[in-house]
Amino acid sequence: MSPELSVDDLNAVIHMFGEHQKHEMRAEKRESMRSVLFDLPRRSSLGWHVLYELEAGYLRELLQHTTPEELGRRMRTVGSRPYGLQPFIVMCTYLGARQQRMMDLGLSPGDRFVEERPEDLATVVDFWMRLQCAYRSDDVLVPGQAGATLPILDDDVIADLASLAQPPATERYTAVRRMAATLELYGFMLHGEQRDGIFGHGPYPLGDGRVLYLKEFNDLRNDYLPWAATAVRNPLDHVAVSYVAHDVQVSCDMFGSIRVEPGDPSDRLDGVAVLTRGADGALRALDDDEIVAVQHAAADGQEELFMKAVQWDDAYKILYGAPLFANHLKPFFDLAEHPDADAIGRRLMDDCVAVGERLVPGLLGHPVPSVWGHMGAGDLPLYWPMVV
Repeated sequence: MSPELSVDDLNAVIHMFGEHQKHEMRAEKRESMRSVLFDLPRRSSLGWHVLYELEAGYLRELLQHTTPEELGRRMRTVGSRPYGLQPFIVMCTYLGARQQRMMDLGLSPGDRFVEERPEDLATVVDFWMRLQCAYRSDDVLVPGQAGATLPILDDDVIADLASLAQPPATERYTAVRRMAATLELYGFMLHGEQRDGIFGHGPYPLGDGRVLYLKEFNDLRNDYLPWAATAVRNPLDHVAVSYVAHDVQVSCDMFGSIRVEPGDPSDRLDGVAVLTRGADGALRALDDDEIVAVQHAAADGQEELFMKAVQWDDAYKILYGAPLFANHLKPFFDLAEHPDADAIGRRLMDDCVAVGERLVPGLLGHPVPSVWGHMGAGDLPLYWPMVV
């Protein structure tokens, strides 16, 4: 067990995380999502179990080089990957696969799980909790504890972003919307219809009823996923669209997603900025030609990725979950500037695929794992406590 957590504290965090995840999944009916291209529930179950077996060991390796607090502080910037989704993945993969195994054994809440790995469970929970405390700029752990808000930026950054946002001309705003929509579709296709690479955060109050919020697109030049290489590469790895608006309702969730009401806030926008980080690390605005170039590259890349995916057989429509979830853990090593980040990334990918190949036969042609029904209905806690 981690010296930072008692069993009661650990179980309290597990319960809180599960209840918020259950609420947000059921609000979006995520447990019933289907795709004609990808086997979403089975690929996720495979990815969860892959990280259930591997991630605690990799986290301990990461923590020999840095701390969760330092990682959380480094994530508090525009353009970070990892971002809000990756810490969620760290928790939900371990807890989701653990829950499935408990259900496979016929357990009920309060039963002792004989396969429990207390040190691994505590490593994951402690890492997530400490990172979230440093990542968010308030004193809670998940958006649902703070009115569906996700503040991560410091006041000086917020002021800079607000000053960069300018009232958009109609033609430019149309191009920005087209770019953002194309990047979203590209992110969905690159990540096999997992909502990765698309990050919304805020709202940040500016006074006089105005708020700032951001929608970011990252992982645009991924060369880690086996299918990611395309003939057309995006000129930028990250693009952020920063909005200043009045009379809008902005809400964020645990998955890094953002919702704005009304759905089309065009008549309430006071300013928009399209940004990326330059070679010197400073934010800079994209000009009109760059916006169009980013959009065109994403459209071409999306089409090529689609043509690859339609050729995947039923087994790979599940197995691709192994590299997909490796792609969530590797960015922590990159952000930590671990001297062996590339080598660790290759080892992580090999380990994940090896575990995934072992798991595919138990998923292919079999019913959807029972944890999905558990997540979608019923009053029991989503994740059951550790019993000692």
